[in-house]
Amino acid sequence: MTESLGLDPYELSTYPTNPDLSKRDLNKPLVVFFGDSRAVAWPAIANIPFEFINRGINGQTTDQVLGRLSAHVASLSPQIVVVQVGVNDLRDFAAFPNQSQNIVNKCKQNIQKIVDRLTQELKATVILTTIFPTSELSPSIRAYWPEEADRAIIEINQFIKSLKSDRVIILDAATLLADERGKVRQIYSRDILHLNSQGYTMLNDELLKILTNK
Repeated sequence: MTESLGLDPYELSTYPTNPDLSKRDLNKPLVVFFGDSRAVAWPAIANIPFEFINRGINGQTTDQVLGRLSAHVASLSPQIVVVQVGVNDLRDFAAFPNQSQNIVNKCKQNIQKIVDRLTQELKATVILTTIFPTSELSPSIRAYWPEEADRAIIEINQFIKSLKSDRVIILDAATLLADERGKVRQIYSRDILHLNSQGYTMLNDELLKILTNK
């Protein structure tokens, strides 16, 4: 995997960079799910007049998502892009504890760039989701995911909310998913970082309201 990433750091080979658009229903707005594994797992909403394409890739950082935007999203000319990114940047907290604020700042900068390119270059509407919180962590996992990373999610989510505009709609997934401790509710959790189908059903209920009220 490491060797393949060295040859293809943005994992451009995961999706066609010149997709066949001949079968697109041009009467339906195109919604693209874009980001990391949490975007990969996000299911399309059935029986509504929108077309859905997924362009998530497992494990990607905001650097990687930004680096493949032209190849994987711009080539589709979507009207709407649902963006879920950021959590994988924070894996570096354990390895580089003295760089935590630099990691957070870089994450914010990349999210800003992703949003700017989607809205300004592609003229797409962005549905920007806050970063999903983690589930309850065991002591052994804490060695790899320090409490500073949880606090960073809160800080980055505040930044994400500040990006709201006429072309950027905020889907506050973190608030919808979290319990009173700020952790993902157990009924929505698949594992430490990911949601189960019930979690995505709840998010799609909110996404449906956004799409049908646009």
